[in-house]
Amino acid sequence: MFDQVKTRVLLVSTDDRKGAREVWNQVVSRGFTVLSDPGAQVIRKYGLLHPHGGGGEDIALDTSLLVDEKGVERWRQVSQTLPDLPKAAELVHRIRDTFAAKSK
Repeated sequence: MFDQVKTRVLLVSTDDRKGAREVWNQVVSRGFTVLSDPGAQVIRKYGLLHPHGGGGEDIALDTSLLVDEKGVERWRQVSQTLPDLPKAAELVHRIRDTFAAKSK
């Protein structure tokens, strides 16, 4: 679906490599690349760390970010709950709208 809009989906997790691999295998069924960021360096860079949010451990906020090929953030949605995360079709629509506006 994301190939239609020339977009690559990446998941960034505070899990270590083993945990990220489990997410890749079990949660996203190997459909997306899952990046391990146990030190939360990338997550902090985007201001998406929930300190002590996971039983006393730092976790990432559930967030959808649209970052263009130059690394510029074009859109973000921080979700309050997992069901609040946008569906794939919603993301494709947002991608199309964002880059259509950019090309005008």
